[in-house]
Amino acid sequence: MGLRIEDTNDELSNFFELSQQSSLEVEKNVNNVDFIAIPSKYKDGSYCYAKESVNFIKYCRQNDFNHSYKLLDSGDVSELSLHSFDIWMPIIWVSSNVLLPLIVNMAASYIYDRMKGREKEDTQVDITFIVETKGGKKSLHYKGDANAFKESFDKIDLNKM
Repeated sequence: MGLRIEDTNDELSNFFELSQQSSLEVEKNVNNVDFIAIPSKYKDGSYCYAKESVNFIKYCRQNDFNHSYKLLDSGDVSELSLHSFDIWMPIIWVSSNVLLPLIVNMAASYIYDRMKGREKEDTQVDITFIVETKGGKKSLHYKGDANAFKESFDKIDLNKM
């Protein structure tokens, strides 16, 4: 499948219903956050965090002290458990298109670290970035080979979206 870029109408406020806090409290908590991991909605209406969500946010916090990373406080949302080596990353809400190259590089580093010792295995990655741009919001969804992740994003000028 590879990289797919689309316009989106998603609003961060659409995910506030998942939180056990009031929308005012949630807005206050996410107002100054650079990157927010949000859960995915499934066909049955339930929400789940991707398998790597918590570990990826921890990784980002440990490796980048200049930006803020947060999981959307989500009450009863569970983490999807898979029994393969595929890397299921979260949906990441990016507060500014200027920060998109940073989070793409952070994701590439995380994927590289997860693949250490298993470089020859056929591993798939699934990750989505939602970013505010001058022309609205864009969804960048990557589903494909882990080894081709970084190359897929290198082919586009993320700052001209």
